[in-house]
Amino acid sequence: MTKSTRKTDIAVTIISVIVIAISAWWLFNSGAMSIPLDQDPKLSWHLVRSAGIFSYVLLLASTIWGLFISGQIVKDWSPGPVSMTLHATVSWLAVILGLGHGLLLMLDDYFTYTLSDILVPFTGPYRPEVVGLGTLAFWLLLIISLSFPFKKHMGHKLWLTLHLTSYVAFGMVTLHGLFAGTDSTLLGFRILISVGVLSVLTLLVIRMRRDRNKAHQRQASRRAVRQQKSTLAN
Repeated sequence: MTKSTRKTDIAVTIISVIVIAISAWWLFNSGAMSIPLDQDPKLSWHLVRSAGIFSYVLLLASTIWGLFISGQIVKDWSPGPVSMTLHATVSWLAVILGLGHGLLLMLDDYFTYTLSDILVPFTGPYRPEVVGLGTLAFWLLLIISLSFPFKKHMGHKLWLTLHLTSYVAFGMVTLHGLFAGTDSTLLGFRILISVGVLSVLTLLVIRMRRDRNKAHQRQASRRAVRQQKSTLAN
């Protein structure tokens, strides 16, 4: 393990501890832990919201980690199989919580949702256009998550093309959260969305530049080989 890798691990650990400590402090001081669950008339709605937010956080983490892998940012301190296993696991957790987010709507009294409304895009009683984006994203992410074990059978090109659509799914989930979620007006939620989108876009630009530089290097190498062969032939 290199010195820079150790510094990165220490920095990530410190930041994680700080975030957990601040979150725990806020949770206990807000009085949220003192509310009996069986006396909360909006319990189902709270569960719907929290499942949706946690699903988005996991999707964000999976997307960022995928960019770390493709950008070879973690190649020096995270073995390939471990990185891919973590990526697949977080993706599946996001999908499962996303499904729970939808199914819990059937327990809420404010709108009457059926199983068909939840599983078929653009058919629900509440803002069907933007809610439908979330449903479409769920099915797309489910297909992507299912493809992890079949990478060798699908071929790298097809598998990569399918996984590139995860950025589309991430965009749809973001729009779903902004325009269908009741927490979209809260400062904390807006900060989460802003930081998440900015992080993904930044890493995506870095990856695209890296891929472009590699393409230029391959082209230059091919030209050099052709010139060498032409010189030898003459």
